[in-house]
Amino acid sequence: MKSMTVCLSIILMFVSSFTTVSAASSIDRQWESESVYKIQIDRFMNGDNGNDQETSLNDPEAYHGGDLQGVTDQLDYIKELGFTTIQLSPVTGSADFGGLAVDDFRSVEERFGTMETLQGLVEEANERDMRVVLDFVIKDVSPEHPWLDDASKEEWFLDRADEGQSGLHKLDTKKPEVQAYMQETAEYWAQETGVDGFRLIGDDVDAGLYQSISQAVPEEFFLYTNQQPSEASVEWLDGVMVPEYQQMIRETFQQFGQPMSGLNDLLQQAGDEEVVWLHAIDDETNQRFTHLAVEQELNPTTRWKLALTYLFTSPGIPVMNYGTEVPLDDGGTVGNIRMMNFKLSDEQIKERIENVTSMRQQYPALAQGDFNVLHEEDGLTVFERTYEEQSMIVAINNAPETKVAVVDHLGDGQQLRGLLQDGIVRQQSDGSYRIAMERETADVFVVEEDGGYNWLFIGFVGGVLGLFVIAVTAISIKNRKE
Repeated sequence: MKSMTVCLSIILMFVSSFTTVSAASSIDRQWESESVYKIQIDRFMNGDNGNDQETSLNDPEAYHGGDLQGVTDQLDYIKELGFTTIQLSPVTGSADFGGLAVDDFRSVEERFGTMETLQGLVEEANERDMRVVLDFVIKDVSPEHPWLDDASKEEWFLDRADEGQSGLHKLDTKKPEVQAYMQETAEYWAQETGVDGFRLIGDDVDAGLYQSISQAVPEEFFLYTNQQPSEASVEWLDGVMVPEYQQMIRETFQQFGQPMSGLNDLLQQAGDEEVVWLHAIDDETNQRFTHLAVEQELNPTTRWKLALTYLFTSPGIPVMNYGTEVPLDDGGTVGNIRMMNFKLSDEQIKERIENVTSMRQQYPALAQGDFNVLHEEDGLTVFERTYEEQSMIVAINNAPETKVAVVDHLGDGQQLRGLLQDGIVRQQSDGSYRIAMERETADVFVVEEDGGYNWLFIGFVGGVLGLFVIAVTAISIKNRKE
C-alpha cells in the first residue's frame, strides 16, 4: 500500500509539471484601489543579453534590448514605489519593438524571452502581491503576417490589399471567424500565463469581439480598452482609458495658472459610468509630459508633483508611464521612446509617487470614494472624496501665488491633517476651515476629530528647552567666575 502511494505521488507530480498555469492570481483587492505602472518592455531593462538581436540604443526605431527578465529583475523597485499592478506592452511576436505590428498572436516575441520567462514574471509579481496586465492587440497585424498570404483568410481583413495609415493591416472584427480566433487566443494567454487582465488595443472594435473575449477569460479577469467603446460594448468590459482626461490633465498642469474646472467637470461623470475609468498623463502615443514643462520653461519636477497628486487622488485607476520618476524626456518627438535610466532619479518626484500610492492603499476614500468639488477659483482646486465614514480633502494650487479656500460644511470639532505638508487646519471662530496653499503646491488632508493641542508633548519640549537654557546660563556664569 505504501509503495502504491509513493508511485501515485510521483505520477501526480509528473503530470502537474505539464499542466498550464492557473488563470488569474488570487489577490483579493478591489480593482479601483490599484495603482498601475506601465512598462514598454523593450525600453525598460535588459535582463538577458542572450536574446538580443540587432539592438541599437542610438536608433529610436530599433530594438534596445529590454526584455521580460529585465522586468522581473526590477519588480522590487516597482513595488517600493508603491505600485500594485504592472501593465506590459504587447508580448506577442511582432515586427516592431512596441509590439503593435503583430505577426504571431500566440507566441512570445523571442527578443523578450519565452513563455516560461513570462510565467516566471507573473509568479514573482504575485508573490509580491502585485497583479499583471497584458496589452492585447486585437485588430492590427503587420505586413509580414502569414495571414496576408493565406487565401482562406482573405475575408478576415478590412484592408488586406493596402496598409492603413499606421502601416498595419486591420482585421474585420465583425467576422465570426475573427471573433472565434481572438476568443481562443484570449483564453490561451489567460490560462498559460496566469495574468490578471488585458488592455484590449484596437479602434472601432465590434461589440461581438469584446463579448467573445469576455466569455473566454475568468470572471475575476479585468478587461479594459484604449478607446472609448460603443454603448453595445460596455457590458462586456470592466474599464476604459479616457483619452479626454489625458489631454486635459496635460494641458492643465504643463503650465501654472490653468484652472482645473474642465477636469473636475469631466470627473463628475465618472460615478455615472458602468465601467471603471483609467487615467494616464502620458504614454507612447504622445510627447512625454516632462518635455511639455520644458517647452514652457518651467520646472518639470514641480509640474509633475501637482499632476501626479491630481492623478492619484481623483476618481479612476491611475496609470503611470515608466520613467516618470526620473523623469524621462523624449525631446519632444512622439515615438522617441527612450530606455529607462535606473542611474537617474528625481527624489522629489519619487517621494511624491511613494506618498500618493501609499495613500491610495491606506485610505479607501481616495480610490473608491464619491467626488465633490468644494472650491474652484484662479488655479486653486479643493475637492472631497468620501467613502463610508471616511472623508479626505485634496487641495491643489496651480497658481503662481498663494491662494486660500474656505470650507464650511464639515461641522464643529474637526481638523484637517495634511499628509504631504504635515500641517493641521483647525476650525475658525466662524465655524469654517481656512485652507491656505502656497504657490504650486498640493496637499491631501484627512478629516478627523480635533484632538486639540498635545500639551504633554508641548510641555516636554518646553521642559527640555528650559533645562537647556538653565545649563547654558550656569556654564556661562561659571566661566565668568573663572
